[in-house]
Amino acid sequence: NKTMTHFENTLDKEQFVRSHRSYIVNVQHITRIDPYEKDNHVAILRSGVKVPVSRSGYGKLKEVLGL
Repeated sequence: NKTMTHFENTLDKEQFVRSHRSYIVNVQHITRIDPYEKDNHVAILRSGVKVPVSRSGYGKLKEVLGL
């Protein structure tokens, strides 16, 4: 069994970001990032899927996306 950390370390860090404890997202598929609840966000993908974004995940996404 492969862990999320394994995939996080194996995938291209410029294209794939761990947005949440249970999610790694391809940044090329993100259409927008919306606020969600107190300190969290949600990434909306091209397919319409909503992916949770933690505080630390938001920081990583901002860095990779240049926001």
